[in-house]
Amino acid sequence: MKTILVPTDFSTVSENAVNYAAEIAKVTKAKLILFHVYHMPVTATEVPIVLPNVDELEKDCMEGLLQISTRLHSKLSTTNIECIVKCGFPVDEINQYTQNSKIDLIVVGMKGAGYLTEKLIGSVTTSLIQTSNCPVLVIDEKVKFRSIRKIVLACDYNETENKKVLEPMKEFAHLFKSHVYVLNVLRKSEPVEPVTEVVSDFIKLEHTLADTTHSFHYLSNEKIIDGINEFVSEGKMDMVVMIPRKHSVLRNIFNEPNTKKMAFHSIVPLLAIH
Repeated sequence: MKTILVPTDFSTVSENAVNYAAEIAKVTKAKLILFHVYHMPVTATEVPIVLPNVDELEKDCMEGLLQISTRLHSKLSTTNIECIVKCGFPVDEINQYTQNSKIDLIVVGMKGAGYLTEKLIGSVTTSLIQTSNCPVLVIDEKVKFRSIRKIVLACDYNETENKKVLEPMKEFAHLFKSHVYVLNVLRKSEPVEPVTEVVSDFIKLEHTLADTTHSFHYLSNEKIIDGINEFVSEGKMDMVVMIPRKHSVLRNIFNEPNTKKMAFHSIVPLLAIH
């Protein structure tokens, strides 16, 4: 992990994500890029209003990033920090910059541990989870950095057909000497997959994780969220990893009606890998 991108809007939620990213950068000796996207205000009134020009806005935003950089340097003197300001729409600018640069991880904040569909769906964070080709680490405003010893990989076995998809998670696991808990939450109401396919996917996943300390776990729960919550809380896990694909566990959570509060969002980070 060489370069970490941290989008910030200068809120307390973003500040917490910046602090978390800085701790990762300290451990990995990665370069930290503070990234802010602004847009020109649009008036919907006939009354003349003096608006700041682009240069003034960009200067103010850059000063804000430099203040954060100075604070981090005083705390993490060895961290290489760069500040980037762009004008446009946050998701578009973040994805474009990520594609044009060698970014290994995006760390972004999320407010609250309330209903997932209310707090995530439609937000910049959700859009990044669904559209970014780069791993996205979501940090709740209450999450504080701690060593990542226990990682939950919540997935269906067929989501890991591509061996490379798990490399970001494995990098975390090797870096922090973590144990990976592969969790499959089963619904009784869903059709059972053919045994041969399940066994085949299991063997492939076992082979992919051969160089990583891991174990397999199963839960039966009609609510995927409740199952993950239960496992995370009882096992005192440090990170949850999901793969946002069509028909994946994460997609099911987004589409699940009457989604209950997802407790792990207030306790541990969520890593979305693609």
